[in-house]
Amino acid sequence: MKEVVLTKRSDHIVRSVVTGDPNLKVWEIGIPCRIAERLQISDHLNPWNREKLTNSCNLRMLEKGEVYVRRKGELVRVCRMEDFQLGDLIRRPLSDGDVMLINRPPSIHQHSMLALYVKILPINFVVSINPLCCSPLRGDFDGDCLHGFVPQAMEARVELRELVGLDKQLRNGQSGKNLLSLTHDSLTAVHLIMAEGDLLSKTEIEQLNMLCPRQLLPPAVIKTPDMSSALWTGKQLFSLLLPPDFDYFSPSNSVQITKGELLEAPDGSSWLRGDADGNFFECLIDHCGGKALDFVDSAQRVLCEWLSSRGLSVSLLDLYLCSDAHTHKNLIDEVSCGLEEAEKNCHLKQLLMESFVSYLVGSEEGKENAASPEVEKLCYEKQKSAALSRASADAFKYVFRDIQNLTYQYAVDGNSLLAMIKSGSKGSLLKIVQQSMCLGLQHSLIPLTFRLPHRLSCSAWNDLKNQRSTSDDDLEFAKSFIPFAVVENSFVSGLNPLESFVHSVTSRDSSFSENAEVPGTLSRKLTFFMRDIQLAYDGTVRSAYGNQVIQFSYATEKDKGSPDDKWDRSIDEDMNACNAVGGNGVGALAACAISEAAYSALDQPISILEPSPLLNFKKVLESGSRKRTKCKTVSLFLANKLRRFRYGFEYGALEVKNHLEKLLFSDIVTTVLIIYSPQNTGRSNLSPWVCHFHVSKDILKKRRLRVFSIIDALKKECEENTSLSNVHIIRKNACLEDVENENTAAICIAATISQGPRNSFPDLKTVRDVVIPGLLATVVKGFADVDKVDILWRDERIDAKASKHISGGELYLSVSLSASGGSKNYWSQLIDDCLPIMGLIDWTRSHPDELSEIFSAYGIDAAWKSFLGNLGGAVSDVGKTILPEHLILVADCLSVTGEFVGLSAKGISRQKAHVSVSSPFMLACFTSPGASFLKAAKRGTTDGLQGSLEALAWGNVPRVGTGASFDFIYSGKGHEVEKPMDVYSLLASQMSAPEDDVKVEAPPNGQKLVSKMFNAQVLQKQFPNGLESLGIPKVLLQKQISVDDVLRLGRLCRTLLFKYPIDERLSDIDKTVVLMALKFHPHKEKKIGNGAVDIKVGKHSEHEESRCFILERHDGTVEDFSYKKCIHGALEIIAPHRANIYQTRWLRNGSKH
Repeated sequence: MKEVVLTKRSDHIVRSVVTGDPNLKVWEIGIPCRIAERLQISDHLNPWNREKLTNSCNLRMLEKGEVYVRRKGELVRVCRMEDFQLGDLIRRPLSDGDVMLINRPPSIHQHSMLALYVKILPINFVVSINPLCCSPLRGDFDGDCLHGFVPQAMEARVELRELVGLDKQLRNGQSGKNLLSLTHDSLTAVHLIMAEGDLLSKTEIEQLNMLCPRQLLPPAVIKTPDMSSALWTGKQLFSLLLPPDFDYFSPSNSVQITKGELLEAPDGSSWLRGDADGNFFECLIDHCGGKALDFVDSAQRVLCEWLSSRGLSVSLLDLYLCSDAHTHKNLIDEVSCGLEEAEKNCHLKQLLMESFVSYLVGSEEGKENAASPEVEKLCYEKQKSAALSRASADAFKYVFRDIQNLTYQYAVDGNSLLAMIKSGSKGSLLKIVQQSMCLGLQHSLIPLTFRLPHRLSCSAWNDLKNQRSTSDDDLEFAKSFIPFAVVENSFVSGLNPLESFVHSVTSRDSSFSENAEVPGTLSRKLTFFMRDIQLAYDGTVRSAYGNQVIQFSYATEKDKGSPDDKWDRSIDEDMNACNAVGGNGVGALAACAISEAAYSALDQPISILEPSPLLNFKKVLESGSRKRTKCKTVSLFLANKLRRFRYGFEYGALEVKNHLEKLLFSDIVTTVLIIYSPQNTGRSNLSPWVCHFHVSKDILKKRRLRVFSIIDALKKECEENTSLSNVHIIRKNACLEDVENENTAAICIAATISQGPRNSFPDLKTVRDVVIPGLLATVVKGFADVDKVDILWRDERIDAKASKHISGGELYLSVSLSASGGSKNYWSQLIDDCLPIMGLIDWTRSHPDELSEIFSAYGIDAAWKSFLGNLGGAVSDVGKTILPEHLILVADCLSVTGEFVGLSAKGISRQKAHVSVSSPFMLACFTSPGASFLKAAKRGTTDGLQGSLEALAWGNVPRVGTGASFDFIYSGKGHEVEKPMDVYSLLASQMSAPEDDVKVEAPPNGQKLVSKMFNAQVLQKQFPNGLESLGIPKVLLQKQISVDDVLRLGRLCRTLLFKYPIDERLSDIDKTVVLMALKFHPHKEKKIGNGAVDIKVGKHSEHEESRCFILERHDGTVEDFSYKKCIHGALEIIAPHRANIYQTRWLRNGSKH
């Protein structure tokens, strides 16, 4: 859009930096007057806008002397105002009330395009919006730019108002929640006025009541000893903004609103945050609909006015937190103690890791040394291991929460920063802690080639540098380190050079680095894939390609499956945020919802200590691709019967892991010896080189192994491995090495080698390089295909029987299988391996993690449910809420042919081939277009131009929206008329009925058929045969036409009667007014005759001194009539009691015409 549209010179497009203006209405955009003069909008000249357009043309004629208009498709030069004609297309400058399409690039979600109304402001160069519009635009005022497009056609303006108007987008199409809520200063004002309990005087409340839609309520306090005037509370001020018939009750927040009056609310503004289900704004939208926008606008103006009068500013005292130096010193001391406790907790968690178990159970030698070398060693180790760094970071964050809570204990009352944080308008508690107390834990987003000292000081850095220069280990410089350090100082106290360096390396590093292109790629692929999926008129969801059915009913889920899937719940058909109707592009809406969630993941830092939500999001969407992976994983869930035992799940998980995880012979061998025994050569034809493997009895006991099982595994390996076919495994009761060292805690397993086929013995090198490595790689327990078994934790477990969430979660096992195992169906092989422990595993919930394997093992329905659960989990990890209908539609689109396909060109091509649809244009979007077109041309492929892109490229109407196709289905029965009906009787039945028997509904919004200015031309156009001839009941006429309108028409006719000379014909516009009045004449049929041709002013034959109107008929005859009889006839219809008064005055004046 930027390259194709914005780079072209145009008078209806603007791009400008945006600023905030709370004085603007929420639905308005402030346009500088200089820009508004350059922006042009096209209007057709008609009697209603003639004055407005001619005024703008007068200014342009004064400047340039001419104006160009488009008349009947041609450009016409106009130099005089009299040359304008009705129907001319005139371009005028932008004015107040015009609608514009606004977007902030990139437009990544449904609500990033808004229709706002223009407000011309006396400013220069920058446009302005209300700060409440920042949320749907995903923008702020730090230099963001807005694009504005002025619609030129009436159809485009109507589409903007009805489709992207702010009052039409009050609900978020992504999550179904409210799109707008109070933010920034208005939310802070609510917090202050509710939390502080301030009372408003009469002057203050009357000043604010001018901005409220309701009348002032009675005061809460009539009189006090200190003040003689009445007082109002903040709750009463908020009640003035609510509709009088609005009721709201929230038990969780203790909020109660009855008949528009806030009766009970907690201190602060937490209940006004629009991020919870069933919040205040959602209920307000349900009650008021589009008028809820008026409440938001009024609340914004009132609260900002109150905050301006009260005042709110931030100073260094707010960052200092404490009121005096002594209190501040106590705060720093407590922070230091908290950091020491956090450090001890990190060391404790690190020592409990498996890699430090040997250290804890080892000898006590060297433990009496100073503690500093041990601390440095722990710091060094956790910078080498991601697992240790992750565990230490979790332990530190657990204690750091207590340090954050010190802010509330030491901050003085009236701290502006805390007020904004508590209200939720700006900032976070972590930021103020970093500013005032300490920066806390710092870890890098990417590995570095150097490590950091334990204490961040220049002296510690120099000592570490000198230590590296004198170290013999030169490989340390080539290692990858994970910086893990704690900055004890804050920004207020200042950072030393090393602390500043560490902070810049870690926190201020790029948050998304090389993964910045991932959201854009996913957004393009989803849009290309789903933009032609729409809701058909029969209620089904179909694709434009071949009219293929994707869903039989929109927003309806498939049958329930596994109970642990939180997405397996019925979805009401009315749960639909986009108000889907026939032709609605539900596919594009789902793609936008998913894309916005992917873009929001960029705000979350990608760290090697934590899995990336963005990459997990990408992995789920591409899980349908048939890619060979080096490692395949399986998730095993424990049986629910283990709950009956104490620590049953823990012991069960360990049992499963001990059974499946492979254990190599090298993992249990402590010593390997090659002993020369020359007596073996002459006695049994054995090689003199004998291998001795020592296994610790403690290890065997811990691993629950027996010696004979180890020997059997080694013998089996020797039988299957040709290089070990002449190796014999035996157990040695006493080994020479054991006797010398008196080592009775080890078991010796010996390997002797017999003569080969050529009666030769292997040399020492063969024994060392072939025999020993081959035996050490033998699997003595577990299964060779199982590389690793991890015991993990899963939150939000769902009970299969009770179908409810259980707080805490559950343990499950992630089994990593080697891809080199040779078995294609590794899931079936794993089930066979688990036969001895079948009762410990819940096989109804256990499944392979790869989608294709789930499809092969359980079918498409299980794969569909697994994909939907994974997609919902990925969305939750990002921190977004997406309506289930969007997620279900994505799952259905990828599996519509009965198998899952990947979000790639190959997957889309395979899916289109299954349904026999040819679409080279769509496939070109996923690959290089040129190569794709050449390949399609060589094959002679045709494209039916069924998609939106193809249709627009060739000038056709896309099959979405109003261009959606629908069919008429013949029922097989002919048309049958139940009863013959006379046409004249039908017309007679439409005539007016008695007033008592007529019930007429007024038009919506209280609008009248006739404006207060009584434009007779409108009546003539709408009712050319007279109002009564249409059969409109008198009740409706009396509601829509007032007495003043009729009298105004009489005065207008009198003016026209004396405006023209005798025998001069009336102009076309004036003739329309008189003809409209004539249709109220009691004898209008007789007067008009066979049709009126013209009207002129003349004198009556009997009363030559008085004027009257003369009507010329088609047959050349003329007829005079009195306009006063016409007005009298209209009054008899509208107000009969006024008709008699009018007739009395008319006769009193002596006029009979």
